[in-house]
Amino acid sequence: MLPLLRPAQWLGSCFRGYHMPVPFPQQRGETSLVLVDEARRFIQDCLMRVGVSPSKVRCISEFLVVADYRGNFGHGLNRLDVYLSDLQRGYAKVDAEPTVISETVATAHVNGNSALGVLVGNFCMDLAVKKAQSAGIGFVVARESHHFGMASWYAFRAAVQGLAGMVMSNSAPTMMAPNSKSATIGPNCLAFCVKGKDYHFVLDMAASMRDIGALEWACINDEYIPHGWAANKGGISTCFPNLALRSSLLFPAGGHKGYCMSAVIDLLCGVLSGAQYATHIPLDQSQPANLGQVFIALDPAFFLPNFMERLDDFCGRIQNSQPAEESNPIRLPGELERMHMNYVEDLRALPYPNTLLTKYKDVAFKLCVKPIELAFERCQSKKSF
Repeated sequence: MLPLLRPAQWLGSCFRGYHMPVPFPQQRGETSLVLVDEARRFIQDCLMRVGVSPSKVRCISEFLVVADYRGNFGHGLNRLDVYLSDLQRGYAKVDAEPTVISETVATAHVNGNSALGVLVGNFCMDLAVKKAQSAGIGFVVARESHHFGMASWYAFRAAVQGLAGMVMSNSAPTMMAPNSKSATIGPNCLAFCVKGKDYHFVLDMAASMRDIGALEWACINDEYIPHGWAANKGGISTCFPNLALRSSLLFPAGGHKGYCMSAVIDLLCGVLSGAQYATHIPLDQSQPANLGQVFIALDPAFFLPNFMERLDDFCGRIQNSQPAEESNPIRLPGELERMHMNYVEDLRALPYPNTLLTKYKDVAFKLCVKPIELAFERCQSKKSF
């Protein structure tokens, strides 16, 4: 049992792994509002300065803006500087296009050729959708891909076609196995999306408690992180995101269950595709990542004509169940993202921390592009959810 500590002792104890008892999330830094079109304009200007073609620029900028619109800030504007750096260093190739290595009626093996992950992901999911529409299922694996950001983006591409979409990707080894002090596998992601008439089921998760992007976002916002998200270099849980980012040691979600799920994803994405896997994936971004990804599209009509009605009944039974607290209703996967979208629509702009906007002032100066123009000088972002 941990000893009881006086409030003044908590600051020091956090370095030894105890959890500082602060409310979470705690918005400590001020934010400013940026119009969606202005965020899109800035992203496009930066990408064109490093040689990305206009058609690709529109695709990438839309992808990053949608991530922020849905509240997935770790994969939105926050990720732009990493993409720019990888393009400038040649770890992701500006003019690369994915190609099909081999295929059957229902499957395909794709070489991403080190193109940006969003370009590989769009290509692969569109190919999987095409196969599912004729064969009932499309199963596409890709190698030599790049970080592809918000996984649910690709699953939703299948859902809007009336299909079920499922996406997986491996990643750099930043997650510890249970009873380990070193990272041996990535916090690999899984997304699943299907649409009914009244409900949308949109799952987007990592196998870790939270991913690196969430730690970066907490650091940008000057927030503490909950105990159990990540460890310091000694393998001890920390509440400071800067210490967690230095160590890059994440805890698996649900202990061995998250670790085993991540291992299965890496087997399908890395081992099966011919991409890098586990500790073969470079952690220091000193070379192309050669990530592996899986894209699955499934046509429910090949199994049941009334799938949508059954899906709506399934979701309704879960959502309408009795909550433990009336003030905290049962939420389906994807509902928090929908709430954030409504929040952004009420603001009519995207809220970004001033620390992030300051970083991109420097990026704009280095690339000789117009800095981000604010919609309003300053606001205090108070979310009600």
